Amino acid sequence: MNARVPRHLQFSDGALLHMYWQCTNHNKQYLLENDSLKELYLELVAKYKKQYNIKLLDYALMGNHQHLLVRISTVVKFSRFLQSLHTAFARRVNNHYGNTGAVVENRVKVSVVEETEEAILAVQRYLALNRWNCAERTLPRDYRFCGYSHYAGLERDDRIDTSEAWLALGETDAERCAAYREMVEAHCQEQGKPAQEHDYLPSFSRAVVEQFVQAVSDSREHDDLPSFYSGSPDYCRTQTERLLQAFREHNRALAAARALRLDSSDTSK
Repeated sequence: MNARVPRHLQFSDGALLHMYWQCTNHNKQYLLENDSLKELYLELVAKYKKQYNIKLLDYALMGNHQHLLVRISTVVKFSRFLQSLHTAFARRVNNHYGNTGAVVENRVKVSVVEETEEAILAVQRYLALNRWNCAERTLPRDYRFCGYSHYAGLERDDRIDTSEAWLALGETDAERCAAYREMVEAHCQEQGKPAQEHDYLPSFSRAVVEQFVQAVSDSREHDDLPSFYSGSPDYCRTQTERLLQAFREHNRALAAARALRLDSSDTSK
């Protein structure tokens, strides 16, 4: 197994990590191509994250690779988490295919995520859009092997430890879910396939939604980025920073309006 953390990576206890693994074996089989094996992998993640005090903030599983956004307790426990997770997964995969021997060919890759709302939400947006940015072009809401449905308020995922950056998107879960959905789906609208209309959790007006989508469109015109860059984590972060600024301005306006209504009510008494 190559579950060890690469020696050149430097991170400390309590770090927030974006973990990536290209999950093919020595026969170049895609180990997560089967949905039942994706479910198995998530089941094992849920088991070992509790054992090693790992918080799973978000995830995305594809047929040939996976992403996990995790907060670790200690570097030692994280290394043991990876070893236990992938050893158990290898054993089950071998049983499934009737094989023996090593399963995982590639090392896990890990990057440290900056401790800002923008950086964390950019990674979450990137994970939610993984299936959209591949050949299948599946909308995030239609793909169940990622954290989108949990954060969009569609279906609770008890394996996820809710991101503090998501909590900062609004004062209520309804506002947070709506903000997260628009943050992710603006990219899908920009790329030519409109996201579905939502009749639930109506926290933002259509004018506000259009403002977010226009912000994405304007940034593409002025950034002059190559087309392949639109699916990258850096691009997601640039877009997320713009969208979060719009969300913050909107939330400040709502708070000011509420305060004004309260002041008016006190005066009338």
